[in-house]
Amino acid sequence: MLINGAPINSASLNSTSGGESSVEPQPIVPGRAFRWRLVVLVNSVDMSARLSGQVSIDRERGAAGIASFTLHLQPGPVLPMDWVGRTVSIDYLTTTLGVTTIKRRYTGRVITTEWDPLGRMLTCHCGDQLQQRIEAMSVADVAALIPSFWSAYVFDAPEGRSRWTYAQERLGTIQQSLDSSAEGNLRLTSWYAGGEDYVFGTGTTIFDTVKVSYADLTSLTNKVEVEANYRFPRLHQRVQGYTWVHPDMLGFGGTQGFCAWRKHTSELPDIEMVESAATGAGFSILETAWERLPLTDTNPCGDGIPWSNIYPDLLLGASILGGRRFTQAVTEKYTLSVVAEQSIAQAGEVISRQSLSIDYSTDFSDKWESDAFGIDAKDAVPNELGVATGHIDERSESQRASAFNCLLNQAKTAIVLAHTATTISWDVPTSMVLDVDLVHTLSVADQGLSARARCSRVQDSFDLARGSAITTLSIAVMRGGGTISDALVPPAATSVEQDENPAFIELATQLGRLNDSPPYREELDGFAGNSDAGNNSLEGFPRRFQISSPEIPAEDRDESTVTVAAQYRVAIPNDHLEM
Repeated sequence: MLINGAPINSASLNSTSGGESSVEPQPIVPGRAFRWRLVVLVNSVDMSARLSGQVSIDRERGAAGIASFTLHLQPGPVLPMDWVGRTVSIDYLTTTLGVTTIKRRYTGRVITTEWDPLGRMLTCHCGDQLQQRIEAMSVADVAALIPSFWSAYVFDAPEGRSRWTYAQERLGTIQQSLDSSAEGNLRLTSWYAGGEDYVFGTGTTIFDTVKVSYADLTSLTNKVEVEANYRFPRLHQRVQGYTWVHPDMLGFGGTQGFCAWRKHTSELPDIEMVESAATGAGFSILETAWERLPLTDTNPCGDGIPWSNIYPDLLLGASILGGRRFTQAVTEKYTLSVVAEQSIAQAGEVISRQSLSIDYSTDFSDKWESDAFGIDAKDAVPNELGVATGHIDERSESQRASAFNCLLNQAKTAIVLAHTATTISWDVPTSMVLDVDLVHTLSVADQGLSARARCSRVQDSFDLARGSAITTLSIAVMRGGGTISDALVPPAATSVEQDENPAFIELATQLGRLNDSPPYREELDGFAGNSDAGNNSLEGFPRRFQISSPEIPAEDRDESTVTVAAQYRVAIPNDHLEM
C-alpha cells in the first residue's frame, strides 16, 4: 500500500513526496484498470460515505485552490452556516495491480454552503485560503516567502497595508507564482520549464480532450517603456579669496613694509571693516590672514624714532577667504526600454508603459543655504568640500538602484508573462497522474500535438454516479525567442566635474587729499581712505573697505535636467510546441 504516492514505511514521517521535480522523466503508462474512491474529512470527521454526485478540485498556479462536494446528510437538525470555516481534506485512493496508493488532492476550509432541505443535500464550496493565510503573516514573513526586487521607493510602505497586496507587488518583479500545494503548503513555482518530469506519449490522453488556447496580439506585450525621474539637490559651495596690501609698503612685509609705509602714513582699515565687507557681499568667512599695524614701540625701524599705536586691529594688509552656498535642483530623466526583440520582429511593437518620480532630499540639504558655516559657526556640520569650491550631489544611490531594479524587473516579468499565454490542456485518468503537480514540467505527444512546458493547472473531476475520475492537466507554453538577455543593471548615475578654486582677487587702494589723487571711484573694490600728510583743502575720500562677490551663472542656479536612455533585451525561451 502507498501513502502520498510512496510505499508505507519507505520514508520518515513529515517528509515530502511528489512536490519536487523528478530526476529522470517518468513516462505515463496507459492501459491499466483502476479502482478508486475518495476520503473526505470535514473537521477530521470522515464524511466519505455521505458523498453524492460530483466532486471537483481546481488548483492553478498563482491562484487559490478551490473544491466543491455534496453530502447527503442524515435526518436531524442542520445548520448550514455552522459548516463555514470547517477544515477539509480530500484524499484519493486508487488500486491497480494489487497496490493501493493514497494521495492528498486538496487541503482547505469550507467557504460557503448550499442547503437542499428536500433532498437533505449540503453542497460545500471550499478554498485553500491562500489570500487569508498571506494576510495573517507579518511583513517580514511575506518578504521571506517571496524573495523579489520589491522596493520601498516604488511602492508604499507595507506596514498597515494589505499583506496580500504587498505579496502581489513582490510577485510582480519575479517570474514565479505563489500557490498552495495539495497538502496546504505555501510555495513559489517558476514559470520556466525545467527538465521533463512526466512524459505523456501516444494513447495516454483521453480522446478528443486536447485543447489549445492562446492570447491575441493586443495582450502580447513585448516592450515596456519605463519613464523615471530622479530629482535631487546639488549643493554648491563657491569659494573666493581676496588680498589687500597697502601700496606704500612697497611690496615688503613685516617690519620692513611697515617702515616703508611709515614714511607716507595714511588711514588704514581694521579687521572689523574687512570682515564686514566680506559678509556684506554674501560670504561666510572661511580663513583669514592679517598684516597688523605694529603697536607702540620705542624704535621699531631702528632709526631712533618711536612709534605710537594703541589700536591692535588696524591693518596694513589682509587676506580673506569667503564661501557662498546655494542649492541647485537636478532632475535625471531616464527612459528605460525593456524589449523582447524576437517578438517585436515577428509581431511588431506592443507597448506597455510605467512611470516613477523620486524627489530626494535630506535635512542636510534642506539646511545647506540657511545653516551657518565658516570660522564663526561653532556647530557647523563638516562636509567633504572643506574650504574648497565644489559641489555635493545629495543623492542616495542605494535608493535609485533599488527603485530602478524593481522597475526593470517589473517590466521583464510583464513581458515574460505576456508570452506564457498559450495554454494546452488534456484529460487523463486521475490514477495515472497522482504525482503530477504545478511544480512539474510536462511533455505531451498525442492526438496530433507535441508540446513541453511547465504545468499551470490541475483540475480533478470525480463523478461518483458514473465512477469516473478525470484530471485535466494544463501547461503554459512560453514562446518568445531571442538569445541575448541583458543584465538588468540601472544606468550609472550622472555627474559633473568639480569646479576649480578661482584665483585670489587683488583689491585696490584709493587715497584721497593727495594733489595727484585720481577721482574717487565708488564702484572700485578695496580700501579707500586719506593720506595723513595730504592737502586738507581737497575733498577727502570716505574711509571704507568694499568687496563685491562674483555673479553666479544662471546655469548653476537654475534647475538642471539630464536625460539618460538605456535599452535591455529579454530573451524568452521557446518551449517546444508542434501542432
